Amino acid sequence: MPADDYAGFLPPVFANRPDGEDITLRTFIVGDPLPDHQMAGIPAPLQMFLDLVAPAMERAGADGFAHLWLDHHPHEQPGWRLSLAHIGTVADLNAAVAKPLARLAQAMSVTEFETANWEETRPLWRKRAQPVRLVYWGRLGRHVRAVIGHGDAPSFYLPAGAGVRSDQAVASLPLLDDMLGARSVLAADGLGFENALQIGIALGRAHLIESWIEAGGDEKEPYFRPMQIWHQAWLTHAVMDLAIASLAMSGQPPMPALDYAGDATPQSRKAALDDLSAWLTALFFSEANPAHRNAFIAGVQNAVWLDPDLQQYVQPQQRDEIIQGLLPYCRWFLAMALYNHLGNLADDRATADQISLFDLLVASLPELASLNSLSTQRDIEQHIIRIDAARAAAAFDALVIPFCDLLMPGLSLAASRHQAG
Repeated sequence: MPADDYAGFLPPVFANRPDGEDITLRTFIVGDPLPDHQMAGIPAPLQMFLDLVAPAMERAGADGFAHLWLDHHPHEQPGWRLSLAHIGTVADLNAAVAKPLARLAQAMSVTEFETANWEETRPLWRKRAQPVRLVYWGRLGRHVRAVIGHGDAPSFYLPAGAGVRSDQAVASLPLLDDMLGARSVLAADGLGFENALQIGIALGRAHLIESWIEAGGDEKEPYFRPMQIWHQAWLTHAVMDLAIASLAMSGQPPMPALDYAGDATPQSRKAALDDLSAWLTALFFSEANPAHRNAFIAGVQNAVWLDPDLQQYVQPQQRDEIIQGLLPYCRWFLAMALYNHLGNLADDRATADQISLFDLLVASLPELASLNSLSTQRDIEQHIIRIDAARAAAAFDALVIPFCDLLMPGLSLAASRHQAG
């Protein structure tokens, strides 16, 4: 990452990030089913548990968090769910939380729902969980406080910029990805090609979900609510490092905030997404950076296909139309990357990783097999145009994008976070 004058004044990157499989999550059904999907007051015993669990876990030397959520599964009665997360084993979690949990069980029913790791639990939450309260302890708690309590937080952290209180669930939700999810959105040399695509996908899927909520109306809104909240959080995480970089860019407008209000509408949230999109395009995805700009736009326009979470919602009759829309991007990206790669081969500068990925690409798209270091740009384009849309789409995110990411130079940023101690 580039050295910069801001490094000592920026929030840290979470240190020693665990693997998803090393994070244990136990989820419990707490209390009786609720009569409807409206937000109910948190039962007093649950409130007391959440107030006392963090100090108890700190004393036990644990690292983790408690997540109280409302279950919005369309085929089950709504109700309270309590998830307890721990970096470590099930046995360690059970030992650390035994007393607070036993005290809660004396006051209200506590029934085992499931025990899983982080990777297995995330899809469950996206489909069903409306976060109501999050409490952190150990090094997770220290990281949350370091980011949300940072003096410049309103300038780079979207919930703080929108005036969300630090004790609200959505305030810290994006930091779960920062601590436990995908690695930093940035490549080693700044903003990479695939980073730009992923940020576009995050923005595009947030727009799609708002459109679905709008079309579904009040009747369907509770079932879309978890997806809307979690995808908004993931978008927030995706743009956080770009917002931090913008702090060191003189004369640039601040990042516009998203709409996190409890009474927000799909229209108000979409308007905020449009403002964020315009800001990103002006600062990072302008015509001065055509590769990143096109990757970002491709992600926004094709999120329903490129995001595995959303593919299940694509109707069969929509599939061909989506693939045809993706094809020009696929051809454009391939042409740029191949032109760079074959030039590197001619100059004997191609790396082993690039050669290996090119071989995989040729195995999937044999139309490219005859290309070599003597091929011209016209040769490249003539071979690419022979690839049919279905196979190009199938190879796009698994092969074409990683190949492009290796060949396209990263966009250096003016400031970046440092590693936490």
